[in-house]
Amino acid sequence: MKRCFSLKRNKTFRYVYRKGKSVPSRMLVMIYNKSKTGMIKVGFSVSKRIGNSVTRNRIKRRLREAFRPFIPHITPGYDIIFIARDAVKEADFGHISATMQNMLTKSGLMGNNKNADKTARVRQ
Repeated sequence: MKRCFSLKRNKTFRYVYRKGKSVPSRMLVMIYNKSKTGMIKVGFSVSKRIGNSVTRNRIKRRLREAFRPFIPHITPGYDIIFIARDAVKEADFGHISATMQNMLTKSGLMGNNKNADKTARVRQ
């Protein structure tokens, strides 16, 4: 995932946590809010309860890579945060990707592009 799509500032994270809407699942929680910049920005949060630094960074890398194919299909102008839960440690990559797609569709952030479903199926 390119760095330009990354949510970097703690201030922005706090704002999205406070004002955003959430979509929960068994292994992830997605919080999203309308952006001030008009671009897609995404951040990933993995708590210390999940594991040591190696485990947390591995989970963040997998989440970033699972999110990357959906970037062209997401409606621009939103800040999104994915919070990992304990079940994400044992989940395979295809299941993480499918969960993300389901959450993005449920929240209405996924555009009406027909290629989005094909891209997600190929990645599984």
